[in-house]
Amino acid sequence: MTEPQENYSAEAEASSTDPHDWGRAMALAVTRLAEQLAPKDSEDIHSTLVGRELHLKIRDDASGVTITVSTAPVKDPES
Repeated sequence: MTEPQENYSAEAEASSTDPHDWGRAMALAVTRLAEQLAPKDSEDIHSTLVGRELHLKIRDDASGVTITVSTAPVKDPES
């Protein structure tokens, strides 16, 4: 029996519905995701995202969009 895999996600809001304006919100969501994955006191939190498959979801909200970035744990190649 395998243990359940935990998924990680983070989101941020953009105050515009124009995709040209979403960069800062996307960067914030990616940073929040990296903070969840990085070891405590890590100096290079973004390296935890290298090689991972990220999933992007964009949904409308009252003032713009909410951007969610998520990932699943990296599978052990030996399992």
